[in-house]
Amino acid sequence: MDDLAMSRDQGNDTGQVADHIIIRLRSDMIAFQTETQTDIQGKFDFDGLPLSTYHLTIEGQGLRSFERVIDISMSKMAYELITLRLDKDPDAKAVPPEGPKGTINARAAQIPPSAHKEFDLGEARMQAQDVPGSIEHFQKAIALYGSYAEAYQLLGVAHLELGKAVEAEPELQKAVELEPKLATAYFALGVCRNQLAKYPEAEVALAHGLELEPNSADGHYHIAEAYWNLGRFDDSEPHARKALALNPDMAPAHVLVGNSMLRKRDAPGALKEFKEYLRLAPRGEFAPATSAAVERLEKGLQPVKPK
Repeated sequence: MDDLAMSRDQGNDTGQVADHIIIRLRSDMIAFQTETQTDIQGKFDFDGLPLSTYHLTIEGQGLRSFERVIDISMSKMAYELITLRLDKDPDAKAVPPEGPKGTINARAAQIPPSAHKEFDLGEARMQAQDVPGSIEHFQKAIALYGSYAEAYQLLGVAHLELGKAVEAEPELQKAVELEPKLATAYFALGVCRNQLAKYPEAEVALAHGLELEPNSADGHYHIAEAYWNLGRFDDSEPHARKALALNPDMAPAHVLVGNSMLRKRDAPGALKEFKEYLRLAPRGEFAPATSAAVERLEKGLQPVKPK
């Protein structure tokens, strides 16, 4: 099932975490814009974004402005490590930077520049839709620094994108072992295990991710998927509904809720959810089966004409 997340780790060129920085995201193609703020670890993410091209901008006091075009019109996920630069303007130095000072991201500071360079090259290949070309760079980054959690994560994501879930699983497992607070790695590991039909293990990974990021629409959707496949339907529905509460445009979650409505013999409710899925994703992965279900439900709901 679809998974779409944009995650970014940020640090500035002093090695300090860029915490409490405002991140803005907009798409002119779909008239969409939103913003968020980095956490105390300098991390942030945008869950459940519609497929499109986005402009990402970062502006912080005492920092050079940062802008980049992010194309996720074809890819389900995008990850990136961003390093912000201090503004060398003397006037800018006098402005207090945002967020508490003196917090050092020790793990990021240990990454050799050569490994960081390979990681950046791998990200660039992913952004250029060259997922196979990214793998070599992530592997080189890991060879240069064996504890590079983000490189293991993106290597696993790359293999997932290529349909190689068996190869992705140990890479994503390694990422969470190296960095237990990397929520996006837990979510990716859960997606991977769902694809491998390892639903109990998927639940464990996704639950860990939700402990770290309880308002992740993607996390709630994928754990709902795991519960559904485990036959735990009463556990699945609340998470699917939570995903939609966080992101009403998450099309696959409407299918899960619709299926729950069918189990309750609520045909009108199921029909509503299935139609919403088709409105949001008319050519989506589940469109053919959902269209067939809508046709059957509409026929079943038609009144019987008297003879």
